[in-house]
Amino acid sequence: LFPLQYFGETAYLTQSSQLYLETCLPALGSVFCIMPSYRAEHSSTRRHLAEYTHVEAELPFIAFGDLLDLLEDMVTSVCRSVCAQHAELLNHARRLNHCTWPSDTPEAKEECPDFVPPSEKFVRLTHAEAIAFCNQHGIKNVIKDENDNVIEEREFRDGEDISEAPERKMIDMIGKPVFLIKFPADIKSFYMAKCKDAKHLTESVDLLLPSVGEIVGGSMREYDYDAVMQGFKTHDIDPTPYYWYTDLRKYGTQPHGGFGLGLERFLCWMLRIYHIRDSCLYPRFIGRCKP
Repeated sequence: LFPLQYFGETAYLTQSSQLYLETCLPALGSVFCIMPSYRAEHSSTRRHLAEYTHVEAELPFIAFGDLLDLLEDMVTSVCRSVCAQHAELLNHARRLNHCTWPSDTPEAKEECPDFVPPSEKFVRLTHAEAIAFCNQHGIKNVIKDENDNVIEEREFRDGEDISEAPERKMIDMIGKPVFLIKFPADIKSFYMAKCKDAKHLTESVDLLLPSVGEIVGGSMREYDYDAVMQGFKTHDIDPTPYYWYTDLRKYGTQPHGGFGLGLERFLCWMLRIYHIRDSCLYPRFIGRCKP
């Protein structure tokens, strides 16, 4: 988080508008916003920004399957619409960006293909299945220390988080959009609803795209008051500042879910952009705040 002083009170630049969107559901139904979000991660990879455009939505009275279907329909329809109206411009941009890929990458060694909207159903892969896929295909879990030095390379263990590099290797092997679903509860956020048939898992999803990795994170939201308070406790978070959020559960809410999409990563995929810093006007990252 990026801290700041707000009239003598400590505040933080937002990582997400999700919790605020949830407050709008009872009055407005389905809601969305397109806002900047800020991540104080010490990451300097080709897919990380400290400030990015966040497309977020929350939807009431849906089930987990509905959320997945909506995400697939949204991404597919946007791709089809852009291709129908601006295919020539889109593919011209892809050819220009193709020249910027490092010569040692597989993408640079092939002809730049025209963009083709997804035509097949997205692959749906549980987190446990992804762990098995990585171990079966020799994708190792790279353990690093706080200084980013490699300590160990080994197979993944059940329930471990799959970090960026092995996740991208996996999606590039599969070669098509993948919904990675049902993450273990202990590696996900307090507000994510548990699977009804497996309380150690969450109704959560990451949408992964080849050459880019994750572009969407989403889940069903926990709407039971006691379960939300237990989530705060489990993740060692003081619920007091979140009274306006927990009151939603205390005084009445509904089953709901939502997602956040990183617009710059989506552009990288469609436009064949190698580095995410080339997808926005004034990229901000470690070492660069202005302009």
